[in-house]
Amino acid sequence: MNATSIASGEATTLLSVEQLKVQFGVPRGAYPWSGKTMLRAVDGVSFNVRRGETVGLVGESGCGKSTLARAIIGLAPVASGSVRWLGNETVLPGTRRDTTLLRRDVQMIFQDPLASLDPRMTIEQIVAEPLIAHGRNLARADVQRRVLTMLERVGLNAQHLRRYPHEFSGGQCQRVGIARALISEPQLVICDEPVSALDVSIQAQIVNLLRDLQRELSLSLLFVAHDLAVVKAISHRVLVMYLGRVMEFGDKRDVYRTPLHPYTRALLSAVPVPDPTVERARRHLLLRGEIASPLNPPSGCAFRTRCPDAIDACAAQIPQPVAHGASATRVACIRVGDG
Repeated sequence: MNATSIASGEATTLLSVEQLKVQFGVPRGAYPWSGKTMLRAVDGVSFNVRRGETVGLVGESGCGKSTLARAIIGLAPVASGSVRWLGNETVLPGTRRDTTLLRRDVQMIFQDPLASLDPRMTIEQIVAEPLIAHGRNLARADVQRRVLTMLERVGLNAQHLRRYPHEFSGGQCQRVGIARALISEPQLVICDEPVSALDVSIQAQIVNLLRDLQRELSLSLLFVAHDLAVVKAISHRVLVMYLGRVMEFGDKRDVYRTPLHPYTRALLSAVPVPDPTVERARRHLLLRGEIASPLNPPSGCAFRTRCPDAIDACAAQIPQPVAHGASATRVACIRVGDG
């Protein structure tokens, strides 16, 4: 699947997320009788992922990116909304069987490479576990062969089979995590900030590895990150989140060249340019204040308390992402298109 067909929408939609909400009850005080208040970690997010594409999910820490990623595969409770796979019936919220079936086709690479691996298991056991968990009736020799093939594909070899996670570097542990995610031949891999805990040089290796594997295996990726430079290098479309809501969602070229939402413009202005002359001449958009608490979000637009373009009407209604102009970019801002 080439970039042109992805951008034009010809590709098959694998994953559809509709108005997904994730909420947690948080105690109001130190005593059991203090009651609870609701933390809206994800507040009505809708998007889709097509076959063969990478959707980059970006935003500041605490905006709900990782919670959304975990909710899609059932690792976080879904309060309302739905997750559909290949246009079929809703798989989340659903039964335990629905979640198990979804995980055969959707796997996850976690943020902390070492913490995501069981320290009591060898690398061979860790990578082989999905084959066993999903009931693949394979002989032991077949399992070993597939594990070794996958390890070699991610840059490891037979010498690593009997070792334990603590014997590896962070980059090597992440390669093991990638091998574990791909061993069951999923169609979609959710990458939850897979390079944020790694050195810059190792980050580039992992990103290049993911891009190569995507081409070889026709994978789709949901790539969660706060580094916009990394997202630009790997994504076809970009979804920008703030305080649990979608601010902007569109083709990478449109979002990076002509960002429409003030929050997107602020994020992009914070990305340094490797040319000192250009960097000094750039205008940086500095946001005032701190990100609001999801326990008590602002009325109307969640970003209005920090937005340089906010007006009184921004507090009156929650803007929904709608398409603007000739591009398919959806923006949640009542002021976009004002002139």
